[in-house]
Amino acid sequence: MLQVRVLQDFEIGDEVTLTATVIAILPSGRARVGIPSYNAPYAVEPPPKTRAGDRVFLVGDITRIDRQANRLTVRIDCGGVVTVDRSAITSQKRRRGASAR
Repeated sequence: MLQVRVLQDFEIGDEVTLTATVIAILPSGRARVGIPSYNAPYAVEPPPKTRAGDRVFLVGDITRIDRQANRLTVRIDCGGVVTVDRSAITSQKRRRGASAR
């Protein structure tokens, strides 16, 4: 079972994981995925044997925090930037050197 670890507060530079659902495999071999609270399709290189309906994990670093709107901007390791609700984060790891709260 997947362990979910999300802290109460986010900081710039924290590493986070988003869980996306594969919508379709494109002719190029990339997968079109749906990211919760990100209202546009997003394409990624899928793991081998991925099919529509499978879940993939996107890891990235927080680059911007909008506390009023309760949204985070994340630079995903595969090269893109998405802005999502805090609820879309499935796990979080503090950046190095961050103070414990």
